[in-house]
Amino acid sequence: MENIEANVHLGDGIVVVRRKGSSSPAIANVLGSVPTETGTLLYLDRLIHKPYESELGGYAVEGAISSIVMVPKELAAA
Repeated sequence: MENIEANVHLGDGIVVVRRKGSSSPAIANVLGSVPTETGTLLYLDRLIHKPYESELGGYAVEGAISSIVMVPKELAAA
């Protein structure tokens, strides 16, 4: 797995990912969120991660059709 440097910005209903070396950001709308014991899962309307990425900017990401971002509890409360 390749570690790609990226900055992730969580806005009001939107997630923006800026990868190092890329001029265009990946932008997705948040379709919904689900609180868990360890944080909050954000369900996005599109893929913002590559198939070989499991982390972006310190956030765990997964999903095949659209991205699911795991926001740790300490960051979700901020």
